[in-house]
This record gives sequence, C-alpha cells and structure tokens, in this order.
Amino acid sequence: MELKIKTVSKDSIFCEEFKHLQTNNIIDLSKPISILYGPNGTGKTSLAETLNKKPGTKYELEINNTTHTSTTNDIFHVIHDQNGRNLIIGETQDFILGENIKREYELKRNLDESFDTLFRKNLPATLKTSFNITKKSTPFDIIITNKTLLSFISDIANNKSKGNGIDRAKFLEAVQHLHPSEIPEHNEIKSSFFISDFEKEDSIIRKTQETLKKPPHKEEAIETINETKDAVIILKKYNKKSECIVCDNNIEREKLLLKKEDLSKQAFNSLSQQAKNIIEEILNKISNTDPFEIHQALTIALNEGNLEPAEKLLIDFEEHSKIYNARITNAFIEATAQFNLSETYNEYSQILLEKPEFEDEDIVFISQFLSESLDRKIELSRDENKNLKLLLGGNEFLNKERTNLHLSNGEQNFLSLSFELLKSKKTDDKIIVLDDPISSFDSIYKNKIAYSILKILNNKNSIILTHNTDLIKLLEHQKQNCFNLYFLNNTPGEMNGFIQVNSRETKILIYLHELINLLRDEITDQIIDEKNFLIALTPFMRGYCQITGRNEEKDKLTSIMHGYKTDKINLSEIYNALFSNKVIKDTHIISAQDIIKIDPSEIKIIKTENYPLLSKTLNHTFSYLYLRLVTEKTLADKFKINTNKFELLTQIIDQSFKHSDNSQISNRVFFLSRKTLLNEFNHFEIDMNIFQPAIDITNKALEKEKSEILDRLKNL
Repeated sequence: MELKIKTVSKDSIFCEEFKHLQTNNIIDLSKPISILYGPNGTGKTSLAETLNKKPGTKYELEINNTTHTSTTNDIFHVIHDQNGRNLIIGETQDFILGENIKREYELKRNLDESFDTLFRKNLPATLKTSFNITKKSTPFDIIITNKTLLSFISDIANNKSKGNGIDRAKFLEAVQHLHPSEIPEHNEIKSSFFISDFEKEDSIIRKTQETLKKPPHKEEAIETINETKDAVIILKKYNKKSECIVCDNNIEREKLLLKKEDLSKQAFNSLSQQAKNIIEEILNKISNTDPFEIHQALTIALNEGNLEPAEKLLIDFEEHSKIYNARITNAFIEATAQFNLSETYNEYSQILLEKPEFEDEDIVFISQFLSESLDRKIELSRDENKNLKLLLGGNEFLNKERTNLHLSNGEQNFLSLSFELLKSKKTDDKIIVLDDPISSFDSIYKNKIAYSILKILNNKNSIILTHNTDLIKLLEHQKQNCFNLYFLNNTPGEMNGFIQVNSRETKILIYLHELINLLRDEITDQIIDEKNFLIALTPFMRGYCQITGRNEEKDKLTSIMHGYKTDKINLSEIYNALFSNKVIKDTHIISAQDIIKIDPSEIKIIKTENYPLLSKTLNHTFSYLYLRLVTEKTLADKFKINTNKFELLTQIIDQSFKHSDNSQISNRVFFLSRKTLLNEFNHFEIDMNIFQPAIDITNKALEKEKSEILDRLKNL
C-alpha cells in the first residue's frame, strides 16, 4: 500500500510545491511505520493538523489509487504532540480492550440501543396510534389495571423523561410476568369509539359511568318533555304555515310555540337533579354516532324506570375496558420480544457481578508501567450505575485537565500518549499519525514509548512526525526494519516534499558501526575530492580518536580545528590509521590556513546518487569547520588575542568584545549566539551522530547563517 500526497495546504505554512506536489510525494506504507523526519519549523505539526482536517487546512491524496480529500471520510487518526494532549478525551470504552470488557460494552450498547428504540420510538408510536396515549397522565389511567405497567406507560409517554426514569431490570421482570391475553370477540366499531371517546375531556362514556353509579328512576315529566320537544320541532319546521299540518285548523303559531316551550321548561324543572344532568350532559350531547346506544338505554331508564339496558351498557363498557387492557398488555409483550432483551440483560448482569480486570496485554503493560513510574495505580472500577471507569490513584483522569492530575510534565505526557495509543488501536481509521511522540521524555520513557508504538499499533499503519533521531534508533533496536524513513523538507528554493532516505543511508544513520564500515571500504567509489572529504571528516575523526584513546592523532586534528594555528597535518595518514588504507589514494597534508582559503559553496565532496544525506552532511560539516576557523582567525588577528592564553572560541569572543558599549555588546551577543553552529557542531566526541547537525538545518538556512557571519566579520 502506498500513500500519494498531491496537495497539502495550511495558511502560508507550506511552500508553493505542496499545492501541487509532483515529486517526493510517495510514502510507502508496506512497512508498519513511516517516519517523516524534519527539523523544527518545517511544518510537522501543521501537517498533522492538516491531516486532522483542522479549519483552514486542505489535502488531497491517493491510497491504492483511491482519492481522499479533506472533505471526504476520515482516514487519519491523529495523536497530537504534548501541547495538543492537555486532555485525554474519551470514555472508558474508547481505551480498554479485552474479550470480557469488549463483550460487556457490546451487551451494554445492545441494551442501550434496544431500550432507546423501545422507549423512544416503538412503544410511544404504539401508545399513540393504538391507545390514544400521548401524555404522562390520561383518562385511561383509571381503567389500566396493571399499575406497574401504568407507571412504565406514564414515563414513556412523558416527553421529558421518554423512558429514562424506568428501572430496566424492573421493566424486564414485569414484562416477563406478563402473559398474552386472548382478545374476545367484540364489535370493533364499539372498541374504536370507546378509545376515541374515553380520552376526551367531556367523554360521554365516562359521564355515563359516573351517572349510573346511582341508578336513575322513572321521571313522569319526561313524557311531557319529549312531547313538547317534538311539538316545538314541528312548529319551528313549518313556521310558514298558518294552519295546523295535522287538522288543518287555523292556529296562532308563535303563541303556541311559546306555550310549548314554557310547558317544556316547567316539566324540566320538575325533574330530579340526576335526570337533569343526564339530559344536559349526556343525551343532548350524543351525536349521530352512538354504537353503544347510550341514548336509548338512558331514555328507557328515565321514561320507564327500566334499568336493564343501562346495566347492560355498563357491562359493555367494562368488557371494552378489558379489551383495552388486554391489547396494551399484548403490545408491551410484542414490542419487547423484538429485542431479545431478557437474555441479553441476564448475560450483562452476570458480567457486572464480576470484578473488572484488565485483560489485553497492551493495557496491562500500560497499567503496570504507569503504576511503576507514577507510583499510582491505574485500575478499573464501577460507578454507582455500574459503568466502568478508569481511575488513576483512585481518581478519574479522562477528560480532566492534565495540570489537575498532580503529575510532572513528563508523567502527564506519557499518561496522555499511552492512552491515545490505546484509543488509536480501536479506531477504524486507516492510518495513525503521531506528531512528535517522544518530546520531553528521558531515555527510559523514550524506550517505553518506542516499545508501546510498535506493540500497540502492530496491526496499524502509522506515520510518525519527529525531529528526534533517538526515536528512529529506538524503533530500529526494538524491531529491525520496521519503518521507512523520509526527510520532510519545506524550504522555498530547495527540493521539497517527502524525500525518502534509502536503506543504505538509514543504516549508517542508525548504526555507528555501519558508518565506520562504510568509511573503511565502500566509500571509495563515492569520493569526488579526497582533500575536501578528509577536511569535512576532520571533526568526526577527532571525536573518534577521543573515544578510542588515540590521543596523538586527536591532538594533531585539534591543531587544524583552530583558525589561528598553522600546523600542517597529514590527514591521509590519520584516516588510514583510523579506518583503512584502501580508501585514500593520495597524501593530503593540510593546515587550518589551507582550509580558510577554500570557498565551501564551491566544493564537491562525494556523489549524491547513493548517499545524498551523507553528501549534505559532509558539506555542512565542512562549512561549520570553515566558519569556525575564519571566525577565530579574524578575531584573533584583528584584536591581537593571545591564543596561548585564550585558545577556546568562547574566550576569543569575550576578549574581542570585552567592553560594554552598544557595538561591543551587539558583536559579543551575535558571535556567542552562533557558538553552537561555530563550535559544538564540530565536537563529535559528545555524540558520534555525524548526521544530526546536517539534518537539523536546511541548505538555505546554513547559507544565510554563513553570509551573516562572514558579513559581520568583514565589517568589524
């Protein structure tokens, strides 16, 4: 698998070439890790932010001929540098692994999703469409006989709680004890009317039930009321005629209408209060739809004193209440049965009874190492709701500010990085990106981090952005040949992109003995100019003499590393003694004064085809030495420095600018601020990594430093 990067953009961070990257744009993902090395300021963090789709960023790339952009699905999981890991964001399940824990969260997720669907979708929809229940409290509360079921219904129909107030264990236990009810034969029209009427505020059925709690008796005036009622209807209907429609006699219609209405009022006033209520609240409000024949039953009771139809009416209501209860019970049974909740809940409950333990080897390693390093135990616990919680020293640390954890910066960094690695192992994203993962760590932590990266992300493709060669070496020592190495260059006017470091140079970068072996033989065919090659290697050879106890050769080499010295040294002889007599063919006797006369910008040292990084390194090392020699000679000559007494560069600078006027201070600060470039980069006895200075500064930056130093010396 390979990653082809076409576009990388973040404000003005990246050079023009990155807008349409044509070369140095392939990252080979055939190995688990791809390391992108770049000095500070080359845009490593900006690249991580771009791949993480931060605002103001853009990318386009291909993976196996499939195009991905910053507007498509995520393919990168980015672990930020320590400054971006102030919080360990996530929940316990995002980090911990293991079959039991995995099963627990699988069951919990299943239960949560099932109950959510049941309480928020299925049952509310059923209660609304089939039972006219849409609120916490409804008139149906009085006829639902199972009060436990009623409490569930109230919580589910409550728009605020939506089932959240239901104890799931009690719900499942209650539903398990429900038995499907057989629905008796019935009139569906009556059943439908029963539900639609019963929920109304002025329900005819509820009023009838309430009225019939006290049996009505025969009312003599009812017959008069009915007669006058019919007469009034006829009189009003035929109000255009002056004669009676029955006998054809002339009548005083208006006078007769008033008489009948008055007679009706007198009859109504003579009724009992119960009879009045029945007429006003029930009989007068019954519409044409009356499947229970409520009007007829109550009219018979009032007219004849016959209560049999009314009693049958109450029995009919009760039967439909039972049908309503049976249906709602069956609805709960059927809705719950879709999710296999009982079996799932029983398995989940059994797991909750067990003490939670770390199972996966990765989390066990992290837990043990953190416990040993931080003197605080990382453990799993359950809260009052039985949810798993990760604790550090008994306290929660996920989503907490690192500064509140009372840890050192290195401990905070390792804690956050460790758990980010665990989270990334569980992500479905194709590639894990780690930005500067070992900054601020000591050697023990660095080694553990290297191991953790390889161990935890062993089944992932990872891209590591770093400026630390220690990480490169540690990864190689943990697992040989586990990465491809690239040099990230982002400098206007230079070759930019993701420049792969070939396997030969990767070896000599990591292993000192591989570099020494190269210098003993294979470098021969690569050398363009032997003299320049020996001069560029002089600081390295001096460091090599120091650590191998060759003091005589070390002193000779030291003499050509000071610009005020004039000793001539046979560099060929020293090289042959240190490495091999197979490489250098001619004799090269060199002094510091000879080196000063050479323009480092014009030299060629070795071929670039096979060893481009080493070629750059040797050119840089030559420049460092040249600048040191020129600076020392110029200052010593101009300011008449006694180099027998003040032989070190720092001493020479101090003696040259020892006064306190602005000019002296400015010059002293200028040269001392470049002391590392002029001096320490030439001392390899501290660290025999010949590559570090070269890969930590670009050609352009070095050329700028050189110009500024030479201009300052010229203008003294």
